Amino acid sequence: MTTPAVEFGFVAALEREVSGLVRNWRVGNAGGTQRIYQSQNAVLICAGTGVGKAYAAAQLLVENYSPRVLISMGFAGACAPDLAPGAIFVPATLVEAATGKSYATAFGHGRLATMDRVAGKELKRCAFARFGAQAVDMEAAGVAAVANESSSQFVAIKAISDGTDEDIGFLSAFVEPEGFATRRFVAHIALRPALWPRVAALQRNSRLARAAMGNAVGECISNWQSFAAKHSSALTEV
Repeated sequence: MTTPAVEFGFVAALEREVSGLVRNWRVGNAGGTQRIYQSQNAVLICAGTGVGKAYAAAQLLVENYSPRVLISMGFAGACAPDLAPGAIFVPATLVEAATGKSYATAFGHGRLATMDRVAGKELKRCAFARFGAQAVDMEAAGVAAVANESSSQFVAIKAISDGTDEDIGFLSAFVEPEGFATRRFVAHIALRPALWPRVAALQRNSRLARAAMGNAVGECISNWQSFAAKHSSALTEV
């Protein structure tokens, strides 16, 4: 038996990306082990990393909450120099790098590329050159696929956590489907002081991105029409 339908179903990757946002949301589950956060007319689930995890989480939301809009939210890396850490990027189109499949969003401008690993500088440059992507993430294509199958609207709201010249590719070894291998990562960087400045910069940028994401999602929920108009300054790409 499904619960009453909601307007918005948010799929994030990691709890740390939404910790401030969901602090006062109700916590439950949908018959599984994953926590479901609910507030007003929205539900949010943290899927873990990767397209497959995002797809399964989005399916769970559709089956249990029937959201009118499925939204992929979370951090993204910038491929375009005008996107600085803390900026909000709402793309008009999305391409899955592994398959070349494209999806249109309900509104936005620019293009997001979903990659199969954390993108360092070279991979971000490649995504820009190959796909014309302004930013890259690891999950949005999974959510877009479910939205397409369920005839839900799809939107991606991404907060930039690393700029074009910031190389965070070294994080790939610690990104697992269930999340980030924090203990292994701490042990790794403890013996590599050359990485400390990059880690410190990433922490600062993540705080900016997390705050910006919380504000954007709050605006989306409280005034959808205003949020849509704000991010519809360009025609949807095909």
